[in-house]
Amino acid sequence: MRNRLFRLMAKVATEKTGLVLIVAILITAVSAALMSQLRLEMHFKNLMPQNHPMVQEFNQVVDDFSTASMIIVAAKGEEQALKDFADALAPKLRALTKYVQRVDYMLERDFFLRHGFMLQKEKDLRNSLTSFDNLGLRGWLSGLNDNLEKTYIYEDESLSTREREDNAVRALDGVRFWLQTLDRVVSSDSVLSSAEIEEAIDRQLIGDPYFISPDKRMLIMLAMPTFSLNEIDLVIEAEDIIDALVHETAALFPGIEESGTTGTMALARDETVAAQEDAYFTSIIALILIIGLFIVSFRMWASPILAGLTLVFGIFWTGGFAFLAIGSLNIITSMFAVILLGLGVDFSIHVISGYTEHRVQGFDQKEALLQTFQKTGNGVLLGAFSTALAFFTLMVAETAGMSEFGLVAGAGVIFTMLASLSVLPAMLVFRERVLIRNGKSRRPHKVIDFRVLGAIASAFARKPKIVLAICTLFTVGMVYSTSRITFDYNYLNMEPEGLVSIKLQHDMEAAFQITPDFAVVTAASLEEARKLTESAKDFGMLGMVTSITDYVPSDLEQQKRKPLVEQIRQKLANAPASAPLNSSEIDGFIQEVERLEANIIELGQLAFLGGQDRVDDQVKTIVGDVESEKRESLPGSLISKLRRIDASSLARLTDFQDQYMPYLRSTAANMTETSELTVAGLSEEIKNRFASEDESKFLITMYPKRGIWEDILFLERFTLRLQEFDERVTGMPLIFYILIDIIARDGRIAAALTLIAVLLMLYLNFRSFKSVFMAIIPLTIGVVWMVGLMQLFGLQLTILNIMSVPLILGIGIDDGVHILHRYHVEGDGRIKTVFTSTGKAIFLTSLTTMLAFGSLVFATYRGLGSLGIALFIGVGTCFLASITILPAIMGLSEGQSKITQEAAKQS
Repeated sequence: MRNRLFRLMAKVATEKTGLVLIVAILITAVSAALMSQLRLEMHFKNLMPQNHPMVQEFNQVVDDFSTASMIIVAAKGEEQALKDFADALAPKLRALTKYVQRVDYMLERDFFLRHGFMLQKEKDLRNSLTSFDNLGLRGWLSGLNDNLEKTYIYEDESLSTREREDNAVRALDGVRFWLQTLDRVVSSDSVLSSAEIEEAIDRQLIGDPYFISPDKRMLIMLAMPTFSLNEIDLVIEAEDIIDALVHETAALFPGIEESGTTGTMALARDETVAAQEDAYFTSIIALILIIGLFIVSFRMWASPILAGLTLVFGIFWTGGFAFLAIGSLNIITSMFAVILLGLGVDFSIHVISGYTEHRVQGFDQKEALLQTFQKTGNGVLLGAFSTALAFFTLMVAETAGMSEFGLVAGAGVIFTMLASLSVLPAMLVFRERVLIRNGKSRRPHKVIDFRVLGAIASAFARKPKIVLAICTLFTVGMVYSTSRITFDYNYLNMEPEGLVSIKLQHDMEAAFQITPDFAVVTAASLEEARKLTESAKDFGMLGMVTSITDYVPSDLEQQKRKPLVEQIRQKLANAPASAPLNSSEIDGFIQEVERLEANIIELGQLAFLGGQDRVDDQVKTIVGDVESEKRESLPGSLISKLRRIDASSLARLTDFQDQYMPYLRSTAANMTETSELTVAGLSEEIKNRFASEDESKFLITMYPKRGIWEDILFLERFTLRLQEFDERVTGMPLIFYILIDIIARDGRIAAALTLIAVLLMLYLNFRSFKSVFMAIIPLTIGVVWMVGLMQLFGLQLTILNIMSVPLILGIGIDDGVHILHRYHVEGDGRIKTVFTSTGKAIFLTSLTTMLAFGSLVFATYRGLGSLGIALFIGVGTCFLASITILPAIMGLSEGQSKITQEAAKQS
């Protein structure tokens, strides 16, 4: 059957040469047109099974809430430069109406200056009542001390939750700014402007309005996009424009040290751009290396050109098929061209090698092709189908990335094999005819024999027991090494090195103690949102929880708060007018400043014992390090100056009191609005952040308190805890954790199916358990050597390179298959001949495959680089296992006499 097929193929290639080439060109043109329409979907979310509930929920959230994929602008530098930069950049971003709906970089100041007190908890309102008895310097500071003591110092659960910790940091920041303002009043001859005085009051009432870190060294801005994360073309376009605008604006402020975009949007852009560039760059590198190897191996220019054209046909056919089958490429499938350059060229090598060898022996074109097909065709077919089958087994994977990759790569192997057995022979024939037609005699083909491989194989066959014993010992060592290999769970380690987006993300995590790798859940009602939000805020592993319920307390909460807010309004109305400061007032004021310093030190000690580092750091900015002999204390400095105050300073302090009291009274009074807070009454800006367009869903966003990628145990606890919290919770960290489990399971299933399929194909082809055993042993040992060497070289398994195991089972079998097929054709006693001729082909095919996979090392996306290195090592180890173990097994099978006779004949 196969012989008749091979005769037909040889006949068509020589008698219908033009027709074959015309049909191939037409198919390629159509395929190229289809391939150009392939979409690129490079985010790792696209590797997940799109029917997985968590992925479906995430996609729905992204579609319903643009805030689920905010564009985050981050900058580092001096405090005032950061704020000036944000003020300058915000209107520029808002002008990008094609990409940006809204820009947030400050608190909703107007909202808080109207409803601020109604948003505070009942207990906090009670604690603050005495703050409004007297608005003078001494009275205001006395009330502040009372509030600190009731809320934090004498409260058992003062810093027990992240929310209370945040409130403490905000309160201390206001105190610090207030003390600095007072110090300037006492020590400077200049008079503060009304804007500076108002800022000092605002910082105490509502805190710093900018989204700035507690140490004032980093600021973030949130741009709500007009598109979703799933619209990758717009993501790239917008991110590029915004990044350019950020850098252009930052250059205007010398105090800005670093700036850029970060978060999910920025990473999606970086991943896609890197994958696109890698696909082209690595393909070019692979092609150059393979062409160079061809020229060196065959000593002719025509071979690499013809092999390259064959690969182009196969790659375009595959691209057209990919468009029809799946319509898009993910991070992994985008590298199918590199994969096919390495695997597809193998078939061309076998055809060109066999054809040139037989033409040199005097066969005409048709007979040379027939001899080539008969001696190497079976190996090419079996190798192609076993490799394709290894890829196709990946289609059973639940992960979309692995399944789609298996389909595209498997089909690609078949297409390049078909091109090599149909188009390449026709091109070889056509080339020779053109040379003859032009009056040029056909140049004799040069056959480069790798006699050293034959000599090595013959030597191993004569000493099989020694060779097998050495290989066994080495394999035992590799088994031990394999058992020690570890898994790299850090997703960011797969990203391109040196990305500003990742660096800023790490800086953001350190400065704000939150990460943009958040989890989200939706609620169908305001009441459900409130319950979910309150439950989430009790999670110790969360750094921040945002929800619309932060702006709309429950009816019961509003009823309890309303009378307390009205009391504050009454106290503000009844607070006595300011009186000129005198020495006795200054003495009482000094006592309150001393009390304030003691309270802050006590709060710092509580924070230190409880591990609330942000509070402790904020305390140190006010009172210094209490364990240092040279600590610098703001209260201490102010006390020292107040004790030496002169008449002019006292007058300035009195004037300052006269100026801030009316503003404090009116501003605080405005915050006592007690009208009912409802979703309908919120501004569109606030509603857009938390409510879907039809207000049927409300978004709760949960930020981990620290980076999740470095610690798999934290990621595991985070994921499992949130899944217990609500089964609808989704988000990138959770998707990634689930992806790890799915890929590991898919990898095991794919490896098992590949092995079963390969064994079945080997048996159907050879009809001999002995031949199956001889083919599978070097493959199995090659895989063990691969993983063992990876561990010795310091490499780890990742969610991408773990796929190398099932792939190598299909790819690595080729060497043994080709050797055994040639061995069966040549017969016993021809080991040296087999490895001299076929050994050359498998050496070149292994080397070209290694070069193609090795080119992925140059990929900026390190995940693909790790896959390339693993496959590079695996192909190499399978080749080494084939040329060491197979000759030894053959030697044992044949016996010493036949091997010695063959060696004598060939010598």
